[in-house]
Order: sequence, then structure tokens, then C-alpha cells
Amino acid sequence: RESRVMESKGERGGNMVRCWVTLLDDTHIERAVGQVLFDKVCEHLNLLERDYFGLAVWLSPNTKVNILELLHSIEFIYKEREQPPVYATFTFNVKFYPPDPSLLAEDITRYLLCLQLRSDIMTSRLSCPLDVLAELGSYTVQSELGEYDSEVHGQGYLGNIPLAPHQTPELEDAVTEMPAKEIRRSIVFRGPEF
Repeated sequence: RESRVMESKGERGGNMVRCWVTLLDDTHIERAVGQVLFDKVCEHLNLLERDYFGLAVWLSPNTKVNILELLHSIEFIYKEREQPPVYATFTFNVKFYPPDPSLLAEDITRYLLCLQLRSDIMTSRLSCPLDVLAELGSYTVQSELGEYDSEVHGQGYLGNIPLAPHQTPELEDAVTEMPAKEIRRSIVFRGPEF
């Protein structure tokens, strides 16, 4: 996707801090402040159910510093630093998971929640037992490859699909053994089980 660029100054005028936002699908949006930046990201994604999402600053892959307060300027986030970064880098991510995903109105919201869940598992920010990991993995495999066909997919077909940070043959076997009816069930109907 093409990244859209937006320039904006804070309420007080002042200098701009160039912003770089990494979306859940690894595309980027540059330059804006606070609420304007968040609105721009949501427009880019055609997202209406915005309450579940926010912009975060990260110190490391496992340390989230701050969800951007939308009423503050970007400069506020970086005022403690002696030298602000060339780019103020944020990630668009889930602030909280809904208690019942089946009540979400939009497919894009469910899709973004699934991307965040997968990212959290792959980066070890979220852990889950093998049976849940296998079930989530089966949804990923079905999403990427469609219905399993032994003539097309063959043995070892899961080796190319990342399912966990430390993927094991045990996990791949558990995903392969998931009954077809289980794989066909939509995660949307699983609701609070996850």
C-alpha cells in the first residue's frame, strides 16, 4: 500500500516533529501530531471502531513506553529527551482486546485484532498453551493456504508458515491434527474463549 503523508502543526504552532507510524501490516504513515495523527491512521485503514486502538512508543520490542495521549502534541512525548529523534516513531496497535469479538461490527476491526494477536504471540509479548497455539495456528494456515489438500500441501508444509517464535515439530503436528471442522470454524464465533 502507498503511504499517505500529512503535515500538521500543534495547537501552539511550534516546530514539527516528523512522525513515522508502523501499521499492523508493516506499512507506514509519516508526519502529523496527536489526534490528527491517530485520525490519519484510522482514515488510512478505513477504521470506524477506533476505541480499541492507539499509537504507542516503544523503548524495545517488549517495552511499551506510552500510548499516545491524543490531546497532546507529539513534542510532549519527547520533551524529556535532550535531543528529539529525527522521526517520532509510533506503532499502531491494540490498546485492549474486546471481551467478545463476535460483537465487533467491522471485518477490518477483527482483522486488525487478529494481526495484533499474531504479532504479540510471535514477539513473545503474549504466550498461550500449545492447544490454543495450535488452534490459532490452524486459522493462520487456513487463511494463508485455504483448505488443506494432501496432494497440494504435502508433508512439512507448515515449516514455511511462522506460527510461534520457537516453532517446534510438536506444534506443527498439533496444527496438522486439528479436525477439519475445527479449522473451518471462524474465530469470530469463538467469542470470549480467546
